Amino acid sequence: MKAEVELGLAIPFFNEEQAVDRTVADLCAVLDQANICFVAALVDNGSSDGTGAALRKRANRRKGALLVVSLPTNQGYGGGILAGLEAVRAKADPGVVGWMWGDNQVDPEVLIPLLERCRSGAAMAKARRVARQDGWARQVLSNGFAAAMRLRGSWSPDVNGCPKLFRKEALQTLSPTSTDWFLDAEVVLGAERQGWEVAWEPVTMAARTTGQSKVDTQTVLEFARNLLTHRG
Repeated sequence: MKAEVELGLAIPFFNEEQAVDRTVADLCAVLDQANICFVAALVDNGSSDGTGAALRKRANRRKGALLVVSLPTNQGYGGGILAGLEAVRAKADPGVVGWMWGDNQVDPEVLIPLLERCRSGAAMAKARRVARQDGWARQVLSNGFAAAMRLRGSWSPDVNGCPKLFRKEALQTLSPTSTDWFLDAEVVLGAERQGWEVAWEPVTMAARTTGQSKVDTQTVLEFARNLLTHRG
């Protein structure tokens, strides 16, 4: 009898050719070891390098569990995730869904306790970066994001921390639409508006070993603009 898919993930990749193999291999190893039946949508978000080919090669090794979503142009951080979630929904009906990053800076082992929190009734569970090895500049930006969220009355620590998992019904209730970097803030603000406790697990943000960070000054300005105009 075919196992029921329990976990669905969207993982966006933008010019992350060198990170694909380790990110996907580590993910599969962790979930297989825990005997978790999953579907992961690997999103090539308009990459200009060999990311798409690397994703297709990986997916061919795990047909059914790994899906490749190819976007011809970059649809933004949130746009890539939303496209991946749609692909997961078209393939399966997992009870827990969410997203993680494709840069291999957070150990996928954290997915196990996050999934357990959702199994135990948490509507939303996310990683919280309690230690960082990704440089002072990213730390300054994250502190700025956190300060801005506190001005909006948010009490959740590390709004941008990923992975983020949701019970299926919870994500349907939130129905996020942000196609840019505001997606993480949108779901956190939405969860708080619903009165949900956002469960979290501690992680270390490792230094990048390949590629370049996609967070820059434009990202900060975009986030600030959305925070000012968001009506949730």
